[in-house]
Amino acid sequence: MKSRKIAGRILVLLVLAGLAGCLSQVGVRRFPMPAVAAGQQRESMILQDDGSIVFTRDRLEVSVRVLEDEYLNRQFASYSVQGPRSTNPYTYGNWKPWGQNWTPQRFTVLLVKVKNYSYPKVLLDPGRIYITTGNQRTYRVLDKGLLEDYFSPYLMSYSGQTYQMYKEVMDHLMRTIYKPDYVFSGLESSGYVVLPVLHNDVEDFTVHVPGVGVRFDYKSVPVERLDLSYQFKREIYRARNVRETRQ
Repeated sequence: MKSRKIAGRILVLLVLAGLAGCLSQVGVRRFPMPAVAAGQQRESMILQDDGSIVFTRDRLEVSVRVLEDEYLNRQFASYSVQGPRSTNPYTYGNWKPWGQNWTPQRFTVLLVKVKNYSYPKVLLDPGRIYITTGNQRTYRVLDKGLLEDYFSPYLMSYSGQTYQMYKEVMDHLMRTIYKPDYVFSGLESSGYVVLPVLHNDVEDFTVHVPGVGVRFDYKSVPVERLDLSYQFKREIYRARNVRETRQ
């Protein structure tokens, strides 16, 4: 009889301990730290102090950097401080959802740069860029049409404040996204490439930049292309609130 009472008490304690453990996890979420270059890269890749990975061949450079919201907010400083009316196209600015003390991420944004001092012309098509992850996810570029659809709720009418917000957002986008134009010899080109937000279970991923044309025939059809890939990783941590990061 006595042993049954002891066993019963132990069972109650175990149940209470389990409940306490469950309650301690209430509100805990997964948050990603900023992405950084992975240690393993293909040949001809150079890691820069700002987090960029640069492919080099002779005097051609093609670099990719994964940008954090803090960086993007600084680039659009006056357009990121108006709460829900912020018109930074890449982030939510300083807006925070009700009951939450951090701002969610809007997109995955890459800074892509091409420096061409080797070939008569180079063509990088940003619409072909995509991301694959170690846990078998794939993310495709959000092109101009998809981004217009994304921001179309601003377009409630062709007048008024919401329409002006839409125009401002699209103006910022068209001015700063990477353009699919030739980069002629002695010139450089840079811009942003937008993809969906990576899921919070993604710890390692690869940015693929396929089909970079470096040699062309007389009809400007590429006869030599480069398929580039850039390896990144990030730490995922569990907490109730996001950690402060600076870039």
